[in-house]
Amino acid sequence: MVRILGLTAALLSLTACATTENLMHKAKGVVHASSTPLEQVLKTQPNLASELNTLEIRQVFNRVESPTAAQVTVLESGLMDDSVSAIRTTYQFKFIDEQWNLVDKKASYKCSRGKNTKTFQTAVCP
Repeated sequence: MVRILGLTAALLSLTACATTENLMHKAKGVVHASSTPLEQVLKTQPNLASELNTLEIRQVFNRVESPTAAQVTVLESGLMDDSVSAIRTTYQFKFIDEQWNLVDKKASYKCSRGKNTKTFQTAVCP
């Protein structure tokens, strides 16, 4: 009996869940939404997870309700490269005409050798 009640409660909680994206589109009456910034980044770099030892992806919006700007940062480390210890790629997005548009992309590198091994730099590592 306890198992049945637990299963019922779990199913009800799953049916009550909704993502922020789904709620935003229901409120706006949009049926097919544009890709989120994170989805767009993953589409441009489909083999991120298969090539790296460590991967960190962070998506940040300028505000919780009706965001107009977003930033996605991809940090790749544990690379099979003796000169580069990490690559940080930052994508900037703007929400224009009901869709997310990429407006800027910058890559920076953390070197394994040379004078600057503590911080990221835009120059290629030696």
